[in-house]
This record gives sequence, structure tokens and C-alpha cells, in this order.
Amino acid sequence: MQNSSEGDLLPPLFQRGDSCVKTREKILKAAQEAFAKKGFNGVSMEEIAKAAGVKKALIYYYFPSKENLFEEVWTRTIDEIEESLFKEVENEKSYMRKLKKFLRSYIDFVTNKTVLVELIEKERSSIVEEQKWENLRKRYNGFLSKMANLIAEGKRYNAIYDDIDPIAAANLISSSITPRKKGMLNNILSMIMRGILKEK
Repeated sequence: MQNSSEGDLLPPLFQRGDSCVKTREKILKAAQEAFAKKGFNGVSMEEIAKAAGVKKALIYYYFPSKENLFEEVWTRTIDEIEESLFKEVENEKSYMRKLKKFLRSYIDFVTNKTVLVELIEKERSSIVEEQKWENLRKRYNGFLSKMANLIAEGKRYNAIYDDIDPIAAANLISSSITPRKKGMLNNILSMIMRGILKEK
């Protein structure tokens, strides 16, 4: 549990702007770790408040409900994985170099960003299946579409087999976003790539 500062105990109306931002970020970080460990249904706002070192009422000032808090946590998580995977490849001209950079970034993310990976693994099926998470499903599908576009680009460059469905390939790759040892993840992605790439 983190120690509470005086600013964390004050209502936001009486906090300075930078203190409000820090408090909000502290809540989001604690929530992200709690949701990753126990899932949305397994953790209470009281537990998140305790982990963040703030009063539960203060969380409700920033986030009107647990659903609202989870929505922001999930969106930020997908934003971060997109930034990690696609920033390095967006200006790469060679498709094969782009794909290799993407895969290196993917492996680094999955093996180093444990909390984010655990959150995605734990809640992905709920996001995809439950109607109440429609907006979060759209955000996740947007991430999958970026991966599918990368696969489709390979088909245009004649680097990937014509009969490969980019969306199916993206879903297959994303299914490996689960805590794994680096060597195992390398092997899984290598098998996927051998199945879709013309150039071995």
C-alpha cells in the first residue's frame, strides 16, 4: 500500500492542478494492477482505493463508477501496446524489416509489460463477448485492424500467401498476448510466421 499524501486526502476542489493529475494517475495505476491481478469482477473500489492510498470517495470524484474506471484503464492499455508495437515501424520502407521490427517490439512488450499483458489476457474474452463493453470492443478491434493492415500490406508486396486472411492472422498473433517466457514466445511467433510468409 502506498502512503497517502495530504493532497490525496483533500477533495479535488482544494487540490492544485498538478496534484489532481498525480492523484488521478495514482488511481489509474492502482486500478490497472488490481484489474490485471483479479479481473474486473474480482476487485472492489475499496481495494483500489487502499492500493492507491486514497479515500474511496475520491476515486468516485474522478471516475463515476467502476465501469468508467475500467474503461479508461483498458483504453490506456491498448493505447500503450499500439504505441509500443507500431511507432518503430511506421516509417520503415522495407516490408520485411518492418515485420521484423514489429515482431521484436511485440516480444519485448509481452515479456516486459507484465501487468498490461495480464490485464489483456484476463479481460479480453469479456471485452469481446459482453455487450456492455461495446466501446472497449471497438477499441480492441481497432488494434486488431492495425495488425491486420500490416499483414495485408505483406500480401500486396507478395511476401505473404494470398490465401491468408489478415484478420484471422491478427487474431492468431494477438492470442499470444499472455504471460510467457521469451523463448516460448519466440517459438510461437516463428511458427505463425512460417505459416504465412512466402520468404522463410
